[in-house]
Amino acid sequence: MITPLIEYSNNLLVKMEIFNASGNHKVRAARQIISSGIERGEIVPNETTVIEKTGGNFGFGLISACQEFNVDLHLAVSLGFSKIKRQCLENLGATLIGKDLLAGGKTPKEVVEYPIENQESMERKYFFTDQFNNIDSLNGHINTTGPEIANQLKKITDRKDIYFVSCAGTGASLMGINEALSREGYSVEVCLVEPDGCNSKDNTFTDHRFEGMSVGVVPPFIKWEVIKDHTFVNQQRMLDAKKKFFLEYGQFLGNTSSACFHVASEALKREPDRPTLMIAYDHGLWYPEMVSKN
Repeated sequence: MITPLIEYSNNLLVKMEIFNASGNHKVRAARQIISSGIERGEIVPNETTVIEKTGGNFGFGLISACQEFNVDLHLAVSLGFSKIKRQCLENLGATLIGKDLLAGGKTPKEVVEYPIENQESMERKYFFTDQFNNIDSLNGHINTTGPEIANQLKKITDRKDIYFVSCAGTGASLMGINEALSREGYSVEVCLVEPDGCNSKDNTFTDHRFEGMSVGVVPPFIKWEVIKDHTFVNQQRMLDAKKKFFLEYGQFLGNTSSACFHVASEALKREPDRPTLMIAYDHGLWYPEMVSKN
């Protein structure tokens, strides 16, 4: 499915990945990982079980991709993720494993390690998608998201200089889009957005509610020389931006998307003539508690 690139306002361009199957951009990486695994013979539909440690958007992307290719899916989901997200993952087709172990203090990493290491004795074949190290995660965006945006940009603007406001979990979508646009002749300046208190470049992280960015590890796919600007957003500004986009456009953005929307809006004030691009990664329905009281 090709998702729309909307012009929210003059030169503020939003790639609406919330309209993807699974409701977010991660389905692109998931499809690439699953289809490539099948092509290599590492995944056999109706026999192999895909396993991953995620409760975020990648989990929903995997649900969509695994159902498309008739593959079972097991997820180890941290109890720190939204309860609504965990319930939806299960209701939509994923099997959530290790709930008691997680409640007892085990990490999702520890939960997935046991079945992977003991699959022979368990008489089950697992394929670990390993999104933080799987190059197909990056290739999914080089092959689909980026070229789509390039084709859509041609219909909106003749400008080739793009200011790209992005966050990063793995860094796959940021780098994949940047690579694809560069191949199409665009000059891209990237602004990395993070929550206050986090700095992925310095491996500094703190607790925050911007699920999907600054996830506690340095984004493995980022090449730091690509990052021109690095900016930080507090929770209230994110919430205000979430409300603004909903009231003006009618779509309820997720937390990371809202943070990027705030930064993109501010960037456009400084350079109103330059196209500013951001990604609407997911919708805000997963985070009902994250609504401003102001």
